[in-house]
Amino acid sequence: MILFLDFDGVLHPEPFERMFCHLERFEAVMRDFPAVEIVISSMWRYQFGLEALRARFSKDIVARIIDTTLLPEHSGADTLTREREILNWLIAHRRMDESWLAVDDADWEFQWHRDQLIACASHVGFDDKAAEALRGKMETTLTR
Repeated sequence: MILFLDFDGVLHPEPFERMFCHLERFEAVMRDFPAVEIVISSMWRYQFGLEALRARFSKDIVARIIDTTLLPEHSGADTLTREREILNWLIAHRRMDESWLAVDDADWEFQWHRDQLIACASHVGFDDKAAEALRGKMETTLTR
């Protein structure tokens, strides 16, 4: 399984007082599912390389962060939604047949795969409710 992870509005609320204040909670959930790989889908990928993004995470989680979603080749009226970025990544890496989930606060950017989204309220982030939702979806998906 692949988990696509956003940062702003997920690992810390927006506006944020303390960056990555929900990171420990997210990592605790992920430790219960060691086979799940992580792809960063955050806008942070525009400013930071993969190694700089990984540096925020604990060593055991870093090993599971395999990539970032693809950057669009152009911008404009047809800019990619987060959902399309994820699908493009899956196609480019020939992993369309694999199970995936996304943790994101931009629920409006998901149209066809909303059942694979754990939506966080941007002003709250990855709270206990989101952690339980992620845990439940991973348990259900991995036992199929």
